[in-house]
Amino acid sequence: MATVGIVGRGWGTRVQVPAFREAGLDVVKVAGRSDWRDVIDSPDIDLVTIVMPPATHLQIASAALEAGKHVVSEKPTAMNAGEAEELLAIARRHPSQIAIIDHELRFLPAWIAARRRVGEIGTLRYAEVRYASPGRGDRNREWNWWSDVEQGGGIWGAVGSHFVDAFRYFGFEIAAAHATFHTVIAERPYQGALREVTSDDTAAVHLRFRNGAVGMIALSAVAAGPDEPAMITLHGQSGAFRLTGEELLKAEPGKPFARIAGGEMQQRPGNSPGGAFGTGTLLLGLALKAALDDGDRSALAAAATFEDGLAQQRVLDAARRSDASEGRWERL
Repeated sequence: MATVGIVGRGWGTRVQVPAFREAGLDVVKVAGRSDWRDVIDSPDIDLVTIVMPPATHLQIASAALEAGKHVVSEKPTAMNAGEAEELLAIARRHPSQIAIIDHELRFLPAWIAARRRVGEIGTLRYAEVRYASPGRGDRNREWNWWSDVEQGGGIWGAVGSHFVDAFRYFGFEIAAAHATFHTVIAERPYQGALREVTSDDTAAVHLRFRNGAVGMIALSAVAAGPDEPAMITLHGQSGAFRLTGEELLKAEPGKPFARIAGGEMQQRPGNSPGGAFGTGTLLLGLALKAALDDGDRSALAAAATFEDGLAQQRVLDAARRSDASEGRWERL
């Protein structure tokens, strides 16, 4: 049975530990910021999953790969495309090792069906993402790495990375980005005082795709209303697809959306209106078990590779350059 060491005591403990164990993987150690090298150095661990802030990904993933471990690294890939290029170069030096980015939604049956059937909607015309969560709307929520741009915090990296990857997964390459980022809650409590929030909690990003279509990603972590279901909608010449929760919906021209794949969202750790990340984590775990225990690397065909991680990072960087220039279109 493949053994797993998890670096990260937040999402790693809450979601990956139960999901991976349910999938049949043997999670033998969970470490944090101060003891992650214990996982890397352990001869009894086959796979290292990195569930830490983006500023740590290059160091930890590099060390794990060089130590001969298989690696699942959290998104976004790194702090910038330069770091992502370094990670890719290291992964290419170890071709026998698994090296993937944790875009677990790719493993949902609805997402796999959308990728396979996307030709049914014809040429893409417009793509839209809506994500509105009140999760960080409480001003009394304590400052942490998510509030710190120097650690890679903010909604564009944490959430936007998933949707940038989704567009690419469905076959739509991005050519340019135009972005506005905003910080609604500028200070949060930290150790008895208020500390400045330097990362974004709201983002509006326009995209141009290589085929000439346009798109929009609207994200908020400080929405005042309910925690709304995240939605990806792809409008083509012959119809539209919509992905929400664990469902794939399709609309023929002039007709309402109807489910064509997937089902109701399961009640499991990690699932929320923002996405079926818990279900995706379980399915990723099952794929990892098949790859490691049964030797079936094809089980990971849906995974985001480090090449995908670099391509995604270039889009994230372009949007950040656009925001820094007060809205200039930035080509990749």
